[in-house]
Amino acid sequence: MVSDATVERVLRSVAPAVSVDREQVAALLDNPPRPDQILAMLADASPLAARAAVVYLGVCGTMQDVPVLALCLRHRDEGVARLAEHCLWSLWMQAGSEEGNQSLAEAVAALRDNRAVYAVSALERLTRAEPEFAEAWFQLGVARALLDQPDMAARAYRRALQHNPYHFAAAAALGHAEVELGKLPAALQNYRRAVQIHPRLEGVQELIDELAPRVRPRSDAG
Repeated sequence: MVSDATVERVLRSVAPAVSVDREQVAALLDNPPRPDQILAMLADASPLAARAAVVYLGVCGTMQDVPVLALCLRHRDEGVARLAEHCLWSLWMQAGSEEGNQSLAEAVAALRDNRAVYAVSALERLTRAEPEFAEAWFQLGVARALLDQPDMAARAYRRALQHNPYHFAAAAALGHAEVELGKLPAALQNYRRAVQIHPRLEGVQELIDELAPRVRPRSDAG
């Protein structure tokens, strides 16, 4: 039997500010469901069932569960979508080796402390050691962007998307880098990609609306 303290720890880590049925979460942690049972819960008319299923995937899932969680970003219930976003980040940040995850956490802390040069060095080592670790590539892109290196940032974001095509933040960030590089059609394409994955992604639809009139189809040129 999973303790109440364990359930509370889980909910603090993956369900901030969203109402979740604690008993349902505890039951799932006690008796791990089959994939078809999780899908049934996600399709349930009750948002609380879907929220519990998302929390479970965020705690016990792997990168193989990312496509299902990404679909939940489009869920009719905003609480399910918010949980799915949080759980996706949780899985992405823990998708490397144990040592790689620790190195990533240290690099992210360095970025928060405005130590972008150190972060670039650490993340380059990490991407060489674990080249399929998508989140390491994304954070390397963030560090390059902070150093005003949009071309190198764009390359890193593309590698992140290569290894994790559901990474809405990498798609949006790639759009930002391409705007800086003057590649407006490519920027618009990646902004659209970001909101296709995550329709509620804050601020990106506004960027699309602003950029779209400036990008004309080739047939309209001249």
